[in-house]
Amino acid sequence: MKHLLFISLLLLAPILKGQEFLESLDEALTVSSADGEWRADVSGLIDLELYAAEMQPLGLLETDDELFFNPRLTLMLDLQMTEHWRAHMQMRTDRGFDPGFAPDGQTRLDEYFVEWKALESDLINMRAGKFATAFGAWTPRRLSWDNPFITAPAAYSDMLPVVDNAARPLAGLAGRRNNPEIRNTWVPIIWGPSYATGASIFGRTEHLDYALEVKNAALSSRPGAWDGVQNGWDSTTYSGRFGWRPAAEWNFGTSFSHGPYLLEESQPTMPAGRSYRDYDQTTFGVDAGYAHGPWQIWAELMTSRFEVPNVGGVRVTSGFIEAKRKLGAATWLAARWNQSWFGDIPGTSREWDRDGWRFDLALGHRLTRQIQAKLQYSIAERTGHDQEGDHLFAGQITVRF
Repeated sequence: MKHLLFISLLLLAPILKGQEFLESLDEALTVSSADGEWRADVSGLIDLELYAAEMQPLGLLETDDELFFNPRLTLMLDLQMTEHWRAHMQMRTDRGFDPGFAPDGQTRLDEYFVEWKALESDLINMRAGKFATAFGAWTPRRLSWDNPFITAPAAYSDMLPVVDNAARPLAGLAGRRNNPEIRNTWVPIIWGPSYATGASIFGRTEHLDYALEVKNAALSSRPGAWDGVQNGWDSTTYSGRFGWRPAAEWNFGTSFSHGPYLLEESQPTMPAGRSYRDYDQTTFGVDAGYAHGPWQIWAELMTSRFEVPNVGGVRVTSGFIEAKRKLGAATWLAARWNQSWFGDIPGTSREWDRDGWRFDLALGHRLTRQIQAKLQYSIAERTGHDQEGDHLFAGQITVRF
């Protein structure tokens, strides 16, 4: 923990000196027409992250190092053309979409879409491109500036012993949970914000909102499968969310998703006469949010069923409750409890993974309007013989422009 604090302070000192430059840069990156018919805005985030984890690391962190440094540059371009048309692009340079998955660094176009507002009201909107899933309620606060924590909830990041690249015998599923060192072949319920390619229709009224989308990949699909231009549409997935806001403080929602989750490369291993597209992931979820005074509280519960070749259907239920408490104008404390339960392997009385929990605690502070820092500690535990790491320390400095 002392190492995290020391390195964070070293990185923060030169950034603070450039505060005036950041404010002027923010203004210079916005242009618009004199009549207000169009507007272009370039914005971005610089994230400096440091992780100290036990092996095997928790969540979507891929490293064997005791300390892992993860810098990230996120650039976003927003174009507004009249009141009815909008375009958005998000490009990132980092060490992988999730820390450590590309240790030598990579640059990607994570998100791009065009949006049309059909009416003067917000009732009907259409979007096409590559964008975050409508499932659940976590994705609106996925970016580092909006997330009270450094990591995502367990349902969006914990790897499950379901593989998407091959059909394995029944014994393979039964024993896989004891080999977390091969978890880079596994998938979570939802891979972070799931920037798959597709189209959606969404809208809202005073108390209701909805979003329906068709995408080229399942919720659990890995980032390499999200680009519809490169990977096609063989795994068409349908998802959506319906929300209800009975009062300003409350927000409730229910979500669903259904579609094939296996990769095309798994086809040679499929049972005779079966296609990789025959095996679906079906997920249902509910969410709730509350905000009043210094408190913000979010909760989600979801259940997902994977149809596994040579095995049958296996089910996982996962949820979290997250609370953020402001400790003044610029400081907050956040806590999150994550819990997962696993069903039995068909035809047996043995769970296909170990039930578990994870507790996340984060302290954050906004040093200026454009700079913030966070520290996080996570502890986790699973039933039985648990071979994954139980502790994670993380620090993050974010600069917004």
